[in-house]
Amino acid sequence: MDDREQREGEARVRALLVEQLQRLGLMRPGGMTVVAFDAMLREVCQRLAYMSEAGLMALAEVMAERPGGRGGDRFPLAVTILKEAMVIEPPAEDASPLIRKVFASPVGLGALDEGYAPELMGWLRANRRWPQPFVLNQRRDEARDAVRRLEHLETRLARGEALTSDEAAWRDRRRGVLARCERARDLGMAGAERRQGGA
Repeated sequence: MDDREQREGEARVRALLVEQLQRLGLMRPGGMTVVAFDAMLREVCQRLAYMSEAGLMALAEVMAERPGGRGGDRFPLAVTILKEAMVIEPPAEDASPLIRKVFASPVGLGALDEGYAPELMGWLRANRRWPQPFVLNQRRDEARDAVRRLEHLETRLARGEALTSDEAAWRDRRRGVLARCERARDLGMAGAERRQGGA
């Protein structure tokens, strides 16, 4: 998502989710200051900017049935909203802030350099946590055969040899995932530059 898409997405979240729940009468959670509540709503809007209108309307419907507070009249906490959003409409590979951040970091850059970025991407989508060294070593080991195979196919192509249809399809799939990882890196780096420019 570029800046314009992000802004439009945030406005869509505010209109179709936040304001919808507020119109139903859900109030600020007890014990949360106005400043903290506003910050929570901004975070929700930023993180769900990728969602479609249909996805946000479905999320608003679900959240209306799961209000917070003992009296059931409080706005749900961000963690509850974000968890349900992942079920209704998970972000694309390059849309997750975590995935962008990982691939823009030395961790992700190393995975791209060594060729195991697709395995790291798969793990991130399944686990939604920052990968520790043990996880990175596992992904590196898991990718070893695929990295060698891709290098072998690229060498054959460079020599002018033809690939079988299965080999070509496998290469295209692998290169497609690598391209999505590179896009996540680029988006993460662009986001970091914008934040530094605004500081």
